[in-house]
Amino acid sequence: MASVSDPRPGSYPRRWLILATVLIGTLTGTLGNSMANVALPAIMDHFSVGISQATWVVTVYILLFAVPLPVFGRLGDMYGYKRIYLVGMSVFAFAALLAALAPTFPALIAFRALQGLANAPTLPSVMAIVAYVFPPQERGRAMGVWALVNSSAHAIGPPLSGFLTEYLGWPAMFYVNIPLCVLGAIFIWRLVPPDTRRGGGNFDYIGAITLTLATLTLMFNLTQGRKAGWASPTGIALWVIFIGLVGAFLIAERTARSAFVELSLFGNRPFTAATVVVSLQLFCQFGLALIMPLFLIRIQGYTSGQAGLLVFPLPIAMALVAPLAGRLTDSYGCRLSCISGMGLVALAGLGLLLLGAGTSAWYVAATLMLMGVGMGMIQSPTAAAVTHVVAQERLGLALGLFNMFRFVGGTLGATVFGMVLGSFSASLDLVGAFHLDFGLVVGLALVASLVALNVPKRVKDER
Repeated sequence: MASVSDPRPGSYPRRWLILATVLIGTLTGTLGNSMANVALPAIMDHFSVGISQATWVVTVYILLFAVPLPVFGRLGDMYGYKRIYLVGMSVFAFAALLAALAPTFPALIAFRALQGLANAPTLPSVMAIVAYVFPPQERGRAMGVWALVNSSAHAIGPPLSGFLTEYLGWPAMFYVNIPLCVLGAIFIWRLVPPDTRRGGGNFDYIGAITLTLATLTLMFNLTQGRKAGWASPTGIALWVIFIGLVGAFLIAERTARSAFVELSLFGNRPFTAATVVVSLQLFCQFGLALIMPLFLIRIQGYTSGQAGLLVFPLPIAMALVAPLAGRLTDSYGCRLSCISGMGLVALAGLGLLLLGAGTSAWYVAATLMLMGVGMGMIQSPTAAAVTHVVAQERLGLALGLFNMFRFVGGTLGATVFGMVLGSFSASLDLVGAFHLDFGLVVGLALVASLVALNVPKRVKDER
C-alpha cells in the first residue's frame, strides 16, 4: 500500500462504493451491540437466569470488542486490513449462528464473546481503508458517513430487536446479521483494493499481551467492580493487577527491539489531543445515556416509553450532524469542528442544569438535541485527524488505540455518573445529585475544548 500521506487523486473512482461496502461491518457490529438490551428479558425467560447473569450478554461483547482493538490494528498494519477484516466478518457470522442455536446460557455467553472478538478488526480496518482509498481532502466526509451509519445503527437497534424478539423470538437478532456479513464479505473481497504484505518489524507479544490484559482488567473492574465495591478485597486486587500490568507494559515497550506500541506515539500531540477529546465526548455520552432516563422517570414521572422518546433526539441529532461535520472538517479543519462541538456540549450541559420536576418535555428534547449536535461534531473530525498525523505503517495500531480509549472513556463515564448519583443522592436531594452529573458534563466539555486546540488544522494535499 502507498503512504497515507499520498492523496492518490483519481486512483479509486469507486471509493464511495468501497466505503459503503466496508461500512456493512460497522452496521452489523453496532447492531450486534445495540439490539442485545431489548432481548434480555426474553433470554432470561428462555434460560431461566437473573438480570445479573443476563447482563453478561451485553458486557462480554463490549469487553471482547473494545480491548483487542490495538492488537487487530497492528495485525492489519503487518498483514493487511482487508485480510483481517474478511476473517473477522466470517467469524462474526459463524458466531452469530452459534449464538442463535446456543443450547445453554454459558454457551450463549461464549458465543457472544466470540462475536465481540470477531468484531474487533472492524473499526481499525474501516478507518485505515478509508485513509488509503480517500485523498486527505475527502476523509472528513468519509468519516462523517461512518459516524452516520454507526449512530443510526445505535438508534435503530433497539426497536428492530423489539420487533424481531416479539414476532420471531430472541434468536432472530442473531440471524439477521448473518446475511449482512456474507454480503459484506463478498463485496469487500471484490471491491476493496488488494492488500500487500508489509513488514513493520516483528509482533511484540509481551507488549500486546500486557496492554490487552491491563485494559481488560480495567474495563472489567469499571463495569463489574462497583457492584462488589472497589474497596472490597476483589476490587483492590483488580486495581493492583491493573497497575502491575501497566508497569510491565511500559517496561516491555522501553526494552523491546520492535515495540507493540512505540511510546513516542503519545508524544504526538495531535494524536493524543484527538484521542482525549473523543474519549471525553464518549464519557459524557455514555454517562448521560445512563442517567437521563432515570431523571425523566424518577423526577419528572414519565413512563419508560415516554422517556425513551424524549432521549431519542440526542442519537438522532448525532447521526444527522455527522456527515455535515465531516464536510466542515474537509473545508475548515478538524480543530474548529472539535472546539465548536464541545462548546455546544458545554452549552447544552448548562441547559441541563436548569432541569427540574416541572420542566417541559419540549425543553428537555431541545436541550438533548443540542447536545447531540455538539457530540455529532466530534467523532468524524477526530478520526480523520488521526489518519492525517500517523504514518501508514502504524496507522492501524494508532486507530486501534484511538478507538480502545474511546470505549474506555465511555465505560468510565457510565461508571462515574452512576457513582456520583448513588453517592450524593442521600446527602443532597435527588435533583441535586443529577445536577452534579450535569455540571460534570459542562466541566469536561470545557476541558475538551481546550485540549482540542492541539487537534490539527486542515492538512493540505501533497501532490
